[in-house]
Amino acid sequence: MPEDPIRRRSDRVAMAISIRVSGLDEAGSKFDVEARTVNLSRHGATIVLKQPLQPHQEVTLRYPRVSKEAVFRVVGRIGGESEGYVYGVAQLDPAADLWGIGFPPMADSKRVVGRLLMECSACASQEVAYLNELEVQVFQANQALTRPCAPCAQPTLWKSVGSTSPDRPAQAGAADSSGEGTPQPSTVGHRRNTRVKASLLACIRHAGFTDEIVATENVSRGGLCFLSPKAYVVGSPIEVSVPYSPGGANIFVPARVAHTHRKPDESQNKVGVAYVQSTDDFLRH
Repeated sequence: MPEDPIRRRSDRVAMAISIRVSGLDEAGSKFDVEARTVNLSRHGATIVLKQPLQPHQEVTLRYPRVSKEAVFRVVGRIGGESEGYVYGVAQLDPAADLWGIGFPPMADSKRVVGRLLMECSACASQEVAYLNELEVQVFQANQALTRPCAPCAQPTLWKSVGSTSPDRPAQAGAADSSGEGTPQPSTVGHRRNTRVKASLLACIRHAGFTDEIVATENVSRGGLCFLSPKAYVVGSPIEVSVPYSPGGANIFVPARVAHTHRKPDESQNKVGVAYVQSTDDFLRH
């Protein structure tokens, strides 16, 4: 279910990684079990494990990749699946850096066209990258970007984490070199964000429906537009990931369906999506 943007303090990365969870059960006995994440952020995570947990109890999460651990509070049970129970957990120590991922300030999110979890090819540092109009097109064409790396103290080549580069939808292709991919001034007077004609892979997540992978017609800092055979309802809350890497670590952000249009002679709906931002730019919690 899409998350209230006012409560989101950092980007949420859809990423399955193996962890260990330890603590005390209701009988006071110690447990130490395998688990995995579904989503993770700077301040918390959604995890799946077979051990039943209670709201407000404290557990320790260990992440072998970075040889670190941190204490979390169980916020509550979200649901269940074949692998076990699904819980939301919140990190107790704000200074702890369990995941080893750099998260940019949410205040910078208004200047973003795309989000990716990227890894430096030289030192393996990972961070959430905020991409502008040109960078999303360069990444889509090359599946990599040259960007500054603080640990390396120089620009290095960065790639998305865990991408599998499968086949794309029929409409999706790299932005052409004819000028179609360059920012075009808006022809609508009230539109505040410049749209870029770009065919980028995106994933639309709508509660109660199967995720839909689409190709964008254009993107901007305020949202995007795509074609779909589905009939979306204007005003519906959704989550969007763009650029999207099937099998990779993707970042979904809250949005809403702003408008839909379908001409009688067309087989698909043209759907406009607007990102949802609070008046405090996602900073309240």
